[in-house]
This record gives sequence, C-alpha cells and structure tokens, in this order.
Amino acid sequence: MTNERYETRINRALALIDRHIDQDLSIERLADEACLSPFHFHRIFSALTGESVHAMTTRMRMERALALTRRVIRPQWKAIAGAVGYRSQDVFTRAFKRHFGCTPSAFDLEKYWRGRTDRDDALAVSRYFLRPALPLPPDFKVEIVDRPAANLIISRAVGVYLDPTLIVAAYERIDAFSKTLGIAMPGRLAGASRDDPELVPLSRCRYDFSLEVLDGTRASKGLQAARRDEGRWAVTHVEGDFAAVDRAWNLLFKSWLPASGHNLRPAAAEEIYNQTPNEIGWDRFDVTLAIPLED
Repeated sequence: MTNERYETRINRALALIDRHIDQDLSIERLADEACLSPFHFHRIFSALTGESVHAMTTRMRMERALALTRRVIRPQWKAIAGAVGYRSQDVFTRAFKRHFGCTPSAFDLEKYWRGRTDRDDALAVSRYFLRPALPLPPDFKVEIVDRPAANLIISRAVGVYLDPTLIVAAYERIDAFSKTLGIAMPGRLAGASRDDPELVPLSRCRYDFSLEVLDGTRASKGLQAARRDEGRWAVTHVEGDFAAVDRAWNLLFKSWLPASGHNLRPAAAEEIYNQTPNEIGWDRFDVTLAIPLED
C-alpha cells in the first residue's frame, strides 16, 4: 500500500473528527473509517500528521472553541465546552489551559501571536490575522443564497502557506481528474482552508480543493470522496490579486458578519473558482467567497 493511499484513508478519519468534534470517537471507530486495524492506525496517523490522535483532536477542539467565541459578545463557556466534546466546563478549562497556557477567558490572540514560532512566516503570507476590522464600503455587496447538497471529490494539501508548490500539486491532481470525467471546473471547483491559520501552525494547516461531481463518482488515487450539506451561504464576488482577495475576506468575516446578525454554521468557508488558475494564472483571481450561515 502506497503512502498516497494511506493519506486518503487518514483523511477520511480526519473528516470524521471534523464532523463529530462534539463526540468522543474511539480509536476503533476512527480506524474502521480509515479501513485500518487499530494497531496500525495509531502508527500511520502519527507518521502522516506529525501528531497523535489525541493531540490533533484536542487542537481541533480548541480551534473550534475559539471560533465559537467569535460569534458572540459574551461567550457561554459551558455551552462551548459541550459543543466541542467536553463533559463539563471544568474539564474543558483544564484542557484549554494545558493547550494554550491560560484559561479560556484570559486568552489573548495578540499575545498568542507574539509567541508563535512561525509568526514571521505567517505575517509574510498575510497580515489579515492581526488587522482590525475595516469600515464597510458601500460597494461591498454580499448576497445570501441557498446552496444544494453536493457530492465532492477532494484533493488535499498540508502546509501550503509555507510551500506554495504543494497547492499547485493538489490543484493539478483535481484538474487531471476533472479531465477524465469531462467536467469543466469553473463554478464547480472550490478551495477551503480546513484549519484556522490564526491558531494552527502553518505547517499543519490543511487546504482542500473540492470538485462537485455526480452521485456515484469514485475518487481516483490520491483523492477522496466527500459531501457538502445543503444550507445557506453568504457570498461575495472578488476579482484581482491576492491583496484584493485578502481584503475581501477581511471585510466579509470581520466587518460584514458581525454587523449582519447572522451566525456561522460549523463548516469551512470556501473560495469558488469562477476562473481556474489554468485560465487566469496563479497571481490573479476571479472567485466567489462563501461563508456558511445557520438557518
């Protein structure tokens, strides 16, 4: 069995953790999802992710918890603890303190950033992380739409913020697959960061290209099948360079969303490609930014 096939199996386990972050998933359940024995699952998971199952699950829970705090002015830590899989607020607080070195109420994002070992690399990618919210310009148009459920084929890259060649390789895999199906990618291809770069080391951040496909389409080697649930999304269109896309994300998340009165649904935000890198290049973008909203 090749490493590529192992990666596909481990990605299925990670997707299961993402979907059920509020539950304690047994090693047996995760191993079964990956079609591996529990004994081998431990070793392969750690070898491919660089973390134990427990360490990664904890990190994903902490990231989700902090994301939940950004939706409200006064976080209800008891509810947040339950939403990320802890049986009590006390257990959650102890886990949070072990992970971040402080209690949830004392967490300071700017202080955390000052202590990050990859801070310079992260700021070289984007200063979005520490920028304040921008005033909403009158021409920043956001539409709320209903997107139907869709079957997806995923091409994943890890560490793309540090090594852009990884994202190019992930794109080329999904591009080659689309050609075998005879599918035109514009409007059907989306990109999604599965981890929050504000809180996750850049070397561990996952980026997925997802292609909408017909029911029953099987993933080829190095890809995986997934599904996007139906739901409401806030969308805005942007054309331009990386700085234009970066600014649009900043406006959408930090300015429009708090003023809108909407709450985020626990799913990844997406960049829907109206023109692909094959058509427009890697330094220009024609994308629709989409964030998932609660009904």
